[in-house]
Amino acid sequence: MKIAASDFDGTLYHEGKGISQDTLAAIKKWQQAGNKFGLVTGRNMHLVRIGLKGFDIKLDFCVGLNGAVIFDGEEQEVFSSEMPKEAVKALWQHEIARESPYVMTLRGKETFAKWRDKSCWDPPLHDNIPEIPQEEAQNLPHVLQMCFSAPTAEKAAELAADVSRHFASQLSAEANLHYVDVCAAGNTKATGLARLQEIMDWQKFPLCVIGDDLNDLSMIERFQGFAMAGGNPLVKEKASGIFDSVGKMLEANL
Repeated sequence: MKIAASDFDGTLYHEGKGISQDTLAAIKKWQQAGNKFGLVTGRNMHLVRIGLKGFDIKLDFCVGLNGAVIFDGEEQEVFSSEMPKEAVKALWQHEIARESPYVMTLRGKETFAKWRDKSCWDPPLHDNIPEIPQEEAQNLPHVLQMCFSAPTAEKAAELAADVSRHFASQLSAEANLHYVDVCAAGNTKATGLARLQEIMDWQKFPLCVIGDDLNDLSMIERFQGFAMAGGNPLVKEKASGIFDSVGKMLEANL
């Protein structure tokens, strides 16, 4: 048995194009051969379901929120890492929250938002995310991640670095394009996949990972993973191979 773990946005799923039929067929072939396929993503299960709507994919696992939550093949939460409550409240006062067109607060299967500008998201997405006041969001229990947007990818990277530095013992921030995801310190896609291996007792099975952007770098370096041809140059530089699609990667490793 082999395990394949794919990033979602920009890797498996492409905005405006969705998931190609060739990749859908490759996933089905991979699983029919007795292998496991799942996601390792900044999304939670709620946003994953929205993204996969209309596509015939049965996930064998999902490492979500950049490693802060893990689901098994039945979408049962088998691990989660909660953000410190005092850090959640403090983060609302940081530049990243004051300037973002939204502040999104996520639990494993629930997503909430405080919108300042809905034009930055497609209507089908924000129409499925309930809006809550800042005070309520600050006091939500079991918050696993907060998400923000910046004007550019460069600004997102700058803000992510500042949050990680300012909240060094409590929070970790990852930039992905012009988005920034913040979760409890110590969680990355690499640590999430390592925990998945332990929970599922999959340590002895080959693990194939693929991603496209900086928040995928930790898992690509740790597991000698692959990068998308259209991905971030730094990610491609660290990858052990480059593919045009997830489907091509699966076919090469079947």
